[in-house]
Amino acid sequence: MTVQDINDLVMLAARFVEAPHWSRRDYEKILLPDPPAPPEGLTRRAFITLCDSRLAGFAVASWLAREAAAEVEGLVVDEKYRRQGMASALLRACMEWAGNAGASSMRLEVRASNTAALALYQRHGFSAVGRRYAYYSAPVEDAVLLQAPLDSAKLS
Repeated sequence: MTVQDINDLVMLAARFVEAPHWSRRDYEKILLPDPPAPPEGLTRRAFITLCDSRLAGFAVASWLAREAAAEVEGLVVDEKYRRQGMASALLRACMEWAGNAGASSMRLEVRASNTAALALYQRHGFSAVGRRYAYYSAPVEDAVLLQAPLDSAKLS
């Protein structure tokens, strides 16, 4: 990753309500080589997808070794590049990484109104396991909690 890649990623994240709205420094800690040691066994991995040498999307996943489930912290594909399989590729990369790291399942939350994301996650084996009422702000909305087993046969 280069400084320009980080700039592009931060700008892409700022455009979408579903993206993690972390500081630039937070993204740098995850994306740049030789990140500092993570706190208390937390491991994070970021994946990007490019189209014509431009950032088209990214995903961030994390896992605490003492927990069974890893988490997709954010997955965003620029609207110009949607419906081309990039979100599926990013999600599969997160799931494969988590399974190889030792997690037995993957979890995430998504806005209840985000039907496209819900359909994507369901296609990849996620099912609803809960709901967080008024979890999101701007606008206030519920989060649907999803989880999927990390079965290596489904990841390939």
